[in-house]
Amino acid sequence: MLASTNLNITPGPGGSRMNSIVNAIVEDLLRAQHVAAHTEALKAYGEAAVPGLLPHLHSADGTRCSIALYALQYCWSQAARGPVAGLLRDTDPVTRHMAAIVLAKHEGTAALARLCEPLLDEPDPAVAGFAFERVESEGPDLPRMLRFMRKPPLWDHVWKYLPRYYSQTLTPMTLRMITNGNTAPALAAVAALIHQHKRSAAIRRGMADLLLHVLPEARELAAEYLLWHATAQETGALRTAQERERDPYVRAGVAAALAAAERRAAAVPEATGNRAEASSPALAPIARESELSAKYLDALASLSSGTTAEKWNAAFELYRSAELFEPYWAYKGEDAPEEFVAARESRLRLQACLLAIPWKRDKAEETWGGEFQAEPAASLVAPVRNYFDPKRESFGKVMEEDAEGFGGMVHNAEDVAWHRDHRTVVAIGNGLVREVRCAPTWGFMLVIEHVLPDGQRFCSLYAHLSPFVCVAPGDSVTKGRKIGSIGRGYTWENGGYVAHLHFGIHKGPFWHTPRPGSLLDVRFKGTLYTGRVTASDQEYTVAEIHTPSGAYVVRRPSSWICGYVSKACWDQKRHDWANPQEFLTEHEA
Repeated sequence: MLASTNLNITPGPGGSRMNSIVNAIVEDLLRAQHVAAHTEALKAYGEAAVPGLLPHLHSADGTRCSIALYALQYCWSQAARGPVAGLLRDTDPVTRHMAAIVLAKHEGTAALARLCEPLLDEPDPAVAGFAFERVESEGPDLPRMLRFMRKPPLWDHVWKYLPRYYSQTLTPMTLRMITNGNTAPALAAVAALIHQHKRSAAIRRGMADLLLHVLPEARELAAEYLLWHATAQETGALRTAQERERDPYVRAGVAAALAAAERRAAAVPEATGNRAEASSPALAPIARESELSAKYLDALASLSSGTTAEKWNAAFELYRSAELFEPYWAYKGEDAPEEFVAARESRLRLQACLLAIPWKRDKAEETWGGEFQAEPAASLVAPVRNYFDPKRESFGKVMEEDAEGFGGMVHNAEDVAWHRDHRTVVAIGNGLVREVRCAPTWGFMLVIEHVLPDGQRFCSLYAHLSPFVCVAPGDSVTKGRKIGSIGRGYTWENGGYVAHLHFGIHKGPFWHTPRPGSLLDVRFKGTLYTGRVTASDQEYTVAEIHTPSGAYVVRRPSSWICGYVSKACWDQKRHDWANPQEFLTEHEA
């Protein structure tokens, strides 16, 4: 008998007794009884429990199969690999999904992708599409993407990954997806056109016409395309749209696009028409990262010595043709190789110069240390469309212990707008842009400092943004102004994550330092400790920590900016992070 559950087990020799125990646990789980206790028991039994679970995988009762898959998350052996992998082609989508979760947990996502590769040719589009998503999540492949784009029934699986591709061989199918696809694929295809760099007069006119679409999100993404590629020829349509538009997110996007078009026209008037697309045949893609970095920097140097239409067109041709897709990188507790990072950063620098992005990493400070000068934030708005969701549990979520890089820590903000590449992000209130930077796990990130009418200061943080950040450190912004957009999924510039916005509210001014004697989280040699502050100024904080090998004094930057805090810090309320939904609701107009 298991005392904690009062589960009666019929005695049996050896393995048969374990099978009887497992069968009894499955019956209890089917009735949703003693779930926590049985989960702990399965963890303790480990691979010994697996033989008793395998027969349930083949049950005609889908619920029984689901219970067995749930149990296999906590106990595993190689004997389960084949039977669970066989369920990846099951006709039931829930069964496929649960089988994938189990395999990814025990075998890893790369192994799951290899198991899914044979399913790419399945005649059932639901199974083939399911397999495509698992394989594509491990890295891009142009022939595979082109093959799946040619099959409209698979577009619902393709669209999440399309924006990371640069190759213009995809453009005909991308345009077809805009015209004939369902809403999600069509919107993603508009975002994808941005990075395929199709900027002919006809396509720009088509995007300007899309500003009249009945769907606000379609107008929003049309404005985003024009933010990147509009020329002087589209400024009239943008001004008309700005006067006509009533949706706040579309209006903010149109205003940003108009400003970008005017900056580009002023910088290189002759380079913003059709010539950049037709100036020369496409270059052969460059494979080596060191060569990529050198080519991008050479083009940047050429422009810095004096921009002409010819120089701009040559640099743009390199920028749009040098790579077929954004190479995949995901943060798993380790930084990307230096050569890889150098290639990505040099591309971003060239991109900023070519497209007249306000904040250029090679020319601007990441933080602004001047006096706070901005109008009070009398009321606040949501940073993205359809933001509020009382059921969302992102703020304060405790990460699983095996979460790479952040195991056991607490998420101090909200993750919203999943798979919404390039959706507009606005300033939630009047304020001063204090910081703009790009970091490996954040992508592009910015911080705005605000003051409430009663004088209280707070900061809003926006991360995983696109490289086209519309403001720079030191800028004063007004409520609802576009500051950027959500970055593309699965790219280094977005931290390697699925596209989303990380949005946080931190109480207090941007510049503040921890008091001597206070406690704070300190990461030392890969482990998180609680340190006691001994000294602090605006630049650095010194803290003492105690490790198994002794006490150490650690010097670290004086910054409150982080995405996670320790469980102890959270429980003791030492973090100053506010619930974003509650904060916005309290201060909305």
